[in-house]
Amino acid sequence: MARKQKLLEQSTAHLTVLQQEAKFKAETLAKDGLEELQLTPPNYLTSSAQTEWKRIIKDLRQLPVRNLDHATVELYCTWYSMYKDLLNKINKSKASDRLKYSRDLAKITQNIKSLTSDLGLTVDSRMRIYTPKTEDKPKSIKEMFE
Repeated sequence: MARKQKLLEQSTAHLTVLQQEAKFKAETLAKDGLEELQLTPPNYLTSSAQTEWKRIIKDLRQLPVRNLDHATVELYCTWYSMYKDLLNKINKSKASDRLKYSRDLAKITQNIKSLTSDLGLTVDSRMRIYTPKTEDKPKSIKEMFE
């Protein structure tokens, strides 16, 4: 399985000028050259998934998430809706029956965490998007003593 792409400013690889230009062009197209996500949620989502779409869409449009990511946003909203429904079931169930929902809750939570990271909905994923690469090592021995 291939690794996730890093932004050019976060890349630590020694890229040629051509590779840097290609990566910069791809980033520009990913941010600005593609259609934005629609503000209104799709009608086929459940009501709680639509509510979640409405809650996150304005912030998502500020990130480099575009219409090509539509399915990922739908999946996130759907899994979030399932999470809320399962929590309602757990809260209405007897204490002795709550353990049977733990496997479903773990799977839902895992999928939500994965999708939130992909979409930039976590602090860590936003930091990776916006934090410029820093040089930790000095370039020469002379610079170490300056």
